[in-house]
Amino acid sequence: MFCSNCGRELIGSHQLCPYCGANTTASTGFCPYCGAPTVAQATTCAKCGAQLPRKAEAVGGGWMPLAAGVLDIIAGAIGVAFGIVVLALGGMIGGMVAMYAIPGVGQIVAGAAAIPLVLGIVAIVGGVYALKRRIWGLALAGSICALIVWFLGIPAIVFTALGKKHFK
Repeated sequence: MFCSNCGRELIGSHQLCPYCGANTTASTGFCPYCGAPTVAQATTCAKCGAQLPRKAEAVGGGWMPLAAGVLDIIAGAIGVAFGIVVLALGGMIGGMVAMYAIPGVGQIVAGAAAIPLVLGIVAIVGGVYALKRRIWGLALAGSICALIVWFLGIPAIVFTALGKKHFK
């Protein structure tokens, strides 16, 4: 076996090269089977035809879509719960107020309850897409809708915006 970083032959099984200290399973420039130099995007060795190990994914910032997705889902669940409570309590209070004073209050409260319900649902859907790292625009829309719980929405927006390169 050969080091995929420096190309030197390795005797035995090594996770790290004793010569350069590189991870022997990460592809960086040499075939681990024959030691021949490889090009950056090659999937097979030109000399021996062996399947080259895939290069490790870029590190740093990959946690941001995950954190944004979790924050979106939590904020969305809080928004949906708040909308349901406002809808239930508002309907009762609106019914009582309509009997004695102002007709139509129940419809106004029900309409107001729809706002956190819809924002919460969009935040949950955006959070799911952020966790999947798909459709960055929808994940960002979910983070914006998560502003109904501002202390969760603000970091969600920041994490979604900064983690854009990790979305497909």
